[in-house]
Amino acid sequence: MTERLDRRQARTKQLLRRALLDIIAEKGVDGITVTDITNRADVNRGTFYLHYQDAPDMLNQIMSDITASLLSKMQHMDPAEMRQYARNDAPYPKLVDLLTEFARNADFLKVILGPTGDPAFTARILTEFTTRITSRLADWQPIDENMLVPRDYLIAYISSANFGVLKHWLNTDIKLSPEEVTLILMRISNLGPMTTTGTPHTK
Repeated sequence: MTERLDRRQARTKQLLRRALLDIIAEKGVDGITVTDITNRADVNRGTFYLHYQDAPDMLNQIMSDITASLLSKMQHMDPAEMRQYARNDAPYPKLVDLLTEFARNADFLKVILGPTGDPAFTARILTEFTTRITSRLADWQPIDENMLVPRDYLIAYISSANFGVLKHWLNTDIKLSPEEVTLILMRISNLGPMTTTGTPHTK
């Protein structure tokens, strides 16, 4: 009985989530009401309130859950480990795990990071990316004088470039696997954008 109830609740939450995403895709995040969501999902309001306080609470819960799941994957990544895999042109398993989680939430991320989505969520994800890159880079290279470019410029490039690739992956409907996108990110990072064009170096 409990298992059946859990499945029913999970299905209801999935219907509500799909309805919320459809509404955001159509008219943005502002002004969405519980009535909008429940009518679209064909779920009664009482059932909605068993799970969420209101529409903003629902959106915030989903965003918080996804952010936490992505960050939990990011915190285990190690630049030195990644470099070893990059040298062997092999996908780094911990980055594959992160991108697998990203792909699992592709329906939500494509909408919320898109033109009708929430700019605050985009900024939040970029800030989290930047914070973790800054921390990892400080462990890997703590001496600014040894760097070939200013630290803040490198961090800005890494966070924006990687985020741009992930958004492109979403916008092309996750046609490549997490392993394939991992290799793309690693090759660009390890070899540099110019080298990955396959053209010979010029003097």
